[in-house]
Amino acid sequence: MSDDANMESAIKQVLASVPGANPEEIKVEFQRYQTDFLIPPSDAMRSVIRKFQSKTGSSTKTTSGQASTATPMKKVQRLSELKADDKNIEIEVEISSHNVRTQKVRGEDKDIAFGFLEDNPNGEGDGKRMRWSFKDWGANSNIIPGVVVRIEGASVNEYQGQMSLNINQTSRVVVLKESSRINVNPNEPMSLSDASNSDGDITVIGRVLAVRKDVIHRKDGSGTIDVVRGRLGDSSGALSFLSWEAFDHEVGTLVKVEKAQVRRFKDNPEMNIGRYTKVEVYHDAAFPETSELDQSTRITISNLRDGLRDVDLVVQLIDLTEREFTDSKGEEKKIRSGELIDPTGRCRMTSWSELPFDKSDLPLCLSLQKVSVRAWQGIPDITINTADQITILDETPWDEIDPSTHIIDVDFTELISGPSRAGIATEATVISIKQDSGIIQRCPKCRKLLREGSCADHGEVDGTKDFRIKLVLDDGISTASTIMNKAASEKFTSQDTAKMEKQIAENGSEGFVADLRQQWLGRRLRVEGRSVSDDQGAMLIIDDASGVEVDAVLAATEVRNEWGVA
Repeated sequence: MSDDANMESAIKQVLASVPGANPEEIKVEFQRYQTDFLIPPSDAMRSVIRKFQSKTGSSTKTTSGQASTATPMKKVQRLSELKADDKNIEIEVEISSHNVRTQKVRGEDKDIAFGFLEDNPNGEGDGKRMRWSFKDWGANSNIIPGVVVRIEGASVNEYQGQMSLNINQTSRVVVLKESSRINVNPNEPMSLSDASNSDGDITVIGRVLAVRKDVIHRKDGSGTIDVVRGRLGDSSGALSFLSWEAFDHEVGTLVKVEKAQVRRFKDNPEMNIGRYTKVEVYHDAAFPETSELDQSTRITISNLRDGLRDVDLVVQLIDLTEREFTDSKGEEKKIRSGELIDPTGRCRMTSWSELPFDKSDLPLCLSLQKVSVRAWQGIPDITINTADQITILDETPWDEIDPSTHIIDVDFTELISGPSRAGIATEATVISIKQDSGIIQRCPKCRKLLREGSCADHGEVDGTKDFRIKLVLDDGISTASTIMNKAASEKFTSQDTAKMEKQIAENGSEGFVADLRQQWLGRRLRVEGRSVSDDQGAMLIIDDASGVEVDAVLAATEVRNEWGVA
């Protein structure tokens, strides 16, 4: 339908509801919404009808002359409950970012507010949040980053399958919780470290550490988009960027980036450079050179997160395996997998390229440049695409590490709130032992838990026995579920699977769990293994667990000192 046909149809709808209105005045009002606020007639309909009802003193009428009711308020808890044609919505959200951008609209400068908001601001239920973009056509002063608000009278906008929320001129915005964020001036340059923790518009100064052309495939299969990916660095750290526009600056160039946006990919910050972003060469003789930044922007294994790109780090390769496979084109390929360590932990490595060494050369100290990170069984896995991403170093920049005993002690809360890690140890108190601890049956093909003798993927099978213990640990600040493998469970209970099976047969699984609870509830444990962090929270996979003896007198003294009790 053409714009003229849309306008004519909209005018007829208003006249059907407000018969006494002037068609020319209705047209002027719709044009004002389009010109001043970029709101099409379909979205402005409710406001225009209200205006002419007030002007003519008439009530809402249908074409049959019967009085009609206004669109009822649709109150929702989650954005996922909304549909593309929903209007007059009430929802509580937290404003993640809020930016005002000046755009030319029919030759005039217009300030348009936009940003991101998230539902479920109180973390109810599963605690998950959904993020949508929004536009604020009413210039609401209550909408600032970090504030929790109730929006009444919003509407949904859909464009190319992407849903967003319109906060209309007639919408009501009520503050439920004030923002605690520090107000940041997006026009003032900030450090890359601060920018990484920001949402919305930013201005930064950084040296180009990496840059490469890439292609993004449209979700609807309609084609591709040429983009540029890279990384900027300053003395505070580094920040990856994604440019949707031409980016003609080489590695080593110092640039100033104005009005870029920070978005998050798998919880990793990424600076987006778009059509309104200004990128220009910057001159500062005191700014660190690339060689200095290479040292300061390197990260360690403990900082790896799923989804990171263009990462530089120094590691020691202690194990290497190679296997062959046939790809989708029927070609024989080889993939190399290895284990890496540094003083902060250990992780996996996958290489799709021939390596400039073989297993007999191990251990080797390697400098890895511009590698990416993907999760493998919840643990960061460094991906190497070409051999030129590897530099073999003569020696490690740290003291010798014994891989067989390389376990890193990490504070429990730090571990639970951080990324997935392997080769760690931590301490916390047992607050629960799950009832499904004990002997279980697993599918012999996929190792999944059988339920009533059936595997979710392979149907009814003859299961294989396994032994596990599931605990919940707490350090007074954070809580996490844990699961012990068979070897750790046998060591923890001082019984092998056969003895445990006999005990359960005599006393029942409830009796077995009751004995464990009597022995371990309220006791402090030291556990070793790995942590897996995702959208559901964190879980510890335990390879070894042992009780920690606590000096009751010393513990009581520490508590009294902490709380100032005599």
